[in-house]
Amino acid sequence: MRFWDIAHYSFEHLKHRGLRTWLTLLGVVVGISAVILLVGLAQGLRSSIAEELELFGADLIVVTPARFGAGTGAATYSAFMPTAGKLFEKDVDTVSRISGVQEVTRIITTNAEIKYKRKSISSSVQGVETETYQDTMVLKELDEGRFIEPGDRRVALIGSKIAYDLFDEDVQVNSFLEIAGEKYRVIGILTETGSSYSSIDSMIMIPIEDAKRIAGDSIAPREVSSIRLKVAEGYLPEEVEGDIVWALMKSRGVTEDEKDFNLVSARFIQEQVDNILGALTLFLLLVSGVSLLVGAIGISNTMFMSVLERTREIGVLKSIGATSRQIQDLFLMESAMIALSGGVLGLIAGGAFLLLVSLFGFHTTLSVEMAIIAFVVSAGVGIIAGTYPAKQASEIPAIEALRYE
Repeated sequence: MRFWDIAHYSFEHLKHRGLRTWLTLLGVVVGISAVILLVGLAQGLRSSIAEELELFGADLIVVTPARFGAGTGAATYSAFMPTAGKLFEKDVDTVSRISGVQEVTRIITTNAEIKYKRKSISSSVQGVETETYQDTMVLKELDEGRFIEPGDRRVALIGSKIAYDLFDEDVQVNSFLEIAGEKYRVIGILTETGSSYSSIDSMIMIPIEDAKRIAGDSIAPREVSSIRLKVAEGYLPEEVEGDIVWALMKSRGVTEDEKDFNLVSARFIQEQVDNILGALTLFLLLVSGVSLLVGAIGISNTMFMSVLERTREIGVLKSIGATSRQIQDLFLMESAMIALSGGVLGLIAGGAFLLLVSLFGFHTTLSVEMAIIAFVVSAGVGIIAGTYPAKQASEIPAIEALRYE
């Protein structure tokens, strides 16, 4: 028998056993669609996070204090906000002298009571250097108003969440917020970013001199809450990061294990996210792999049943000249057809589920590479699951098969 004869013969048999074929195929469909859905969600999440991290800025780095783990000798890092420890003006000078650092700015962060009309909230306030803060932050356009400019005092630039969500009435440009008992005129409202990796939407920025006054004794003389910097064009951010770490460790007299500061960049956050999502993706693949295993067992069981039911047919085929290799190919073809059909349908079902999930606001991705891998995996499942039953069928002697009742 030629290849196309084997393919046609296998297809006709599968069509004749329609219900059993569909039930077996369903196991593969579930497994492949689970792989497509779960991995598509994980890849979509990674893509969504990468887009949001663009708001951080690929060439921007933030130096923050880090908290010592008590009695461990190791630093426990705070990735986004300072927790304990202190940075000072001398650290700003150290960073500014490093080759590749284009711009450096100081940030003073303090908590304060914010009042607008009749409602009060507690929020953090960032004091920024009016001359340099825009160079070291990724700030979108303004909904209204203008940015803080050199010479401004007792003015506030606020995020969209502060303006529109937290108070009983929307905050307008030129209205006044009461911050720590002092009146600040709102000069600008930032456009909403919608990012969960940026605090811009809930940010209140004021001139750094005003923030120092509000912070009072809660910060030490010449202390800064964080240092923001921009890497000059032509320098690799990761290399500049390494130079900053080395210079600050030398200046502060600490070793790697005693390091009491932390560097946060888009690359750093992406690495942490990739580590988490990598482990999550592996876990999801293992979970969906169980579904594929069940599908493979279903194919194997169906093929064993087929060999038993068609033992006499095997004898007839051998008696008219079919070789053991052709008998083996015949059963392998049937298992491969089941698996490939299940792979195609699983791919379609998984894509449909991803489309449905995306309608609820989730970011999903179905890559061509993932589709090809799923197709190849489904074919492999069919071939592996059908190999032993096919081999068993090919080894049945023709005379014994013809006698089988």
